[in-house]
Order: sequence, then C-alpha cells, then structure tokens
Amino acid sequence: MRRIHIRLFVLAQVRLATFDDRGQTTAEYVLLILGAATIAILVTSWASGTDKVGRLFDRVLNSLITKVG
Repeated sequence: MRRIHIRLFVLAQVRLATFDDRGQTTAEYVLLILGAATIAILVTSWASGTDKVGRLFDRVLNSLITKVG
C-alpha cells in the first residue's frame, strides 16, 4: 500500500513540474462568468419574491417625469 502512495506522490510531482498554464485564463473567465451568473440568479430569485424592484423602477421613473415635466 505504501508503494502505491509513493508512486502516486511521484506522479503528482512530475505532473506539477510539467504543468502548463496556457488554459488558465480561459478557466478564470469561466469561473468569473459562473460566479456572476450565480449572483444574478440569486438576486433574480430574491427580487421575484418581493415588490422592491417594481417600486424602485416606479420611483426612478416618477423622479424622471417630475424633473422633465
């Protein structure tokens, strides 16, 4: 059993030594997009259960109408 652990450790060290980071930027973008999508889904699910977004839009539009008109 110990022999297997040693071989796996050596294999992992060899792979780390030859690791190429050319795809790292793509992976970072994917993680960023997934994070932003998760936040957007959470905010959307929260906002759909309340009337706060509709009231916010009403206030903004009423404020614009009073300033223009």
